[in-house]
Amino acid sequence: MFFSKTPPSPQPWRCVPKIKPYPLFIPLSNASSSASCFPLTKKNPRRILIQTTSSYSPQSPPPTPTTPSVERNRRWKKVPPDMGPPVGPSFVEDEGDAAGAEGSSSAQVARGPEAGVGARGLGFLRRRSIWRKVVSFVPRKVRSIVLLNVLSVIFASNICVVKEAEVITDPAVFAVVRFAVSAVPFIPFVLKAHEDMQILTAGVELGFWVSLGYLAQAVGLLTSDAGRASFISAFTVIIVPLIDGIIGAAVPAYTWVGAFVSLIGVAMLEFTGSPPCVGDILNLLSAVCFAIHMLRTEHISRSIKKENFLTLLGCEVIIVALFSTIWFILKCLFHHVKRWSLSSLSWSKFLCWMVSFPWVAALYTGIFSTGLCLWAELSAMRDVSATETAIIYGLEPVWGAAFAWFLLGERWGVVGWIGAALIIGSCLTVQILGSLPEICKWYKGSGQMNA
Repeated sequence: MFFSKTPPSPQPWRCVPKIKPYPLFIPLSNASSSASCFPLTKKNPRRILIQTTSSYSPQSPPPTPTTPSVERNRRWKKVPPDMGPPVGPSFVEDEGDAAGAEGSSSAQVARGPEAGVGARGLGFLRRRSIWRKVVSFVPRKVRSIVLLNVLSVIFASNICVVKEAEVITDPAVFAVVRFAVSAVPFIPFVLKAHEDMQILTAGVELGFWVSLGYLAQAVGLLTSDAGRASFISAFTVIIVPLIDGIIGAAVPAYTWVGAFVSLIGVAMLEFTGSPPCVGDILNLLSAVCFAIHMLRTEHISRSIKKENFLTLLGCEVIIVALFSTIWFILKCLFHHVKRWSLSSLSWSKFLCWMVSFPWVAALYTGIFSTGLCLWAELSAMRDVSATETAIIYGLEPVWGAAFAWFLLGERWGVVGWIGAALIIGSCLTVQILGSLPEICKWYKGSGQMNA
């Protein structure tokens, strides 16, 4: 009775309404110390639910006892309140382990047409808890690593899509449309939190670095091969631990080994195919910008609440769209642009431009490879460091070369294949060694709970 909020005793000169106490879950440190006080269940030995009686007026009928299943349904508001309040402390299992109690008291629960709704509602909750139990068998860091590997495939396909779109339309126009499409869904979240200067400042900073990376990559693809651009972007795997070590972070030895092996693989792939060009330098600058963006994303994602991720991402994408628009305006001012007037415009020309524009590529790169991937990266880097993320993204050149092989017909020889094998081996080694402490800690904790 001391663990829940109960109303005072009823007074004889006034009526006291029925007030239901608030049940509280009491966590127990171990089962042995509390076994003498509370008869704990086998399914959930570390949590009990304390329930107390309610206060009634003198005219109220005496309370009727209920089963744990009925009270559990009432907590989820699936059973009408006229089935009786709880009496005394009752020890029930958690909602996720309610399958055993439901089978023993199904006849008492099914009273009236509303009981079927409650059963269906509990069935939905039970199915959702089973899904969560299946996912809970995998540690959080392992789930984040798998998510980052999926993102590396999407980022690799993005390079081939952008290169093909730049053949059809101007890169500046395509960048404006692409990032405008990615920024539109996040505008309501930015307007809702426009007074939070911490989130807005962080979003502007992340948007600045990722804007430089995207613009340098778009200009570099004009003269560089898509496969080579993918592998040059893998220089992030050595830039991130280098900057992280300069700042003062402790970088494991296997991370440095994996980074240097990946760098050797990138060098072997660089000397295959077409000769070096100016676009390779711009792609290298893009890798540096993405490395700084990765480090800042790790720091910011761990210092803000998860509820503010959409606002932060909205500020970031809006800044990218703004930089793309500025790039388009500067290109029109300082380059030779065909003179035009309002009289030369017509609906036929506008419709011709709308039909010829690569809308599928703009939607894919704007929604998936920009908005969705940046949000997933922000969520995953709460559990994975920037150095490990850079090593995982080292697989991006391999996927990029594979897409360039099938979609663009770009080829490289035996040396290129050896370099790709070195990159894959180093990335997998760093991922496995980086996940071992988290996996061991997770299994050790689960073993103690089962004991």
